[in-house]
Amino acid sequence: MSSLRIEVPEKLGFLYEPHRYKVAYGGRGGAKSWAIADALLVRGIERATRIGCFREIQKSIKDSVHKLLSDRIARHGLGHLYDVQQTVIKGANGTEFLFGGL
Repeated sequence: MSSLRIEVPEKLGFLYEPHRYKVAYGGRGGAKSWAIADALLVRGIERATRIGCFREIQKSIKDSVHKLLSDRIARHGLGHLYDVQQTVIKGANGTEFLFGGL
């Protein structure tokens, strides 16, 4: 099996460290969304995890981060580990990404 290689901006390296809460600060264009999506995908590969992706207002799946996650799965060639469905993303090991509005 080939290893997954993901480059992470130094300021977001904490996403791969054990902390109960992780908060990324900054404005637009800081690679936060991509880095967080990548970190969650890696976490989901390492062990079965249920990951809730919630927004204050989400009227449809188009308003969610579903597209970002599916794009990152394709970018990193992880299609064999993740099944991207219309309203959920499932990992081969039982990981689930769920989407909803608050």
